[in-house]
Amino acid sequence: MTRTTETPAQPNLSSLEADALGRTQAELLSELWILRDRVLVLEHLLAEAGILKDNQIDDYAPPEKLTAKLDKDRDALVARVIGAGHRQRLSVEALKAEARAEANAD
Repeated sequence: MTRTTETPAQPNLSSLEADALGRTQAELLSELWILRDRVLVLEHLLAEAGILKDNQIDDYAPPEKLTAKLDKDRDALVARVIGAGHRQRLSVEALKAEARAEANAD
């Protein structure tokens, strides 16, 4: 016996929601690549200079002030990524204003 079901009147994601999800993914991939690229370059330069030793990064425990900055930066990244799907437009001016606001907050 073959079971069937009716196609829902509304798909799981509207085209606007699918577009928002795509923008969110693009934002995540962009941020991920920028970070990975910079970390790999820094690790390479530090190893070449003899400054970085095996497992030194993995074993590092940041001081309280750095931990606070890392927490703040993480929260800003999460807000930016989660908010990406809800932005209607992305302009260079808006990105510059956002960057200035983040720089002034530090």
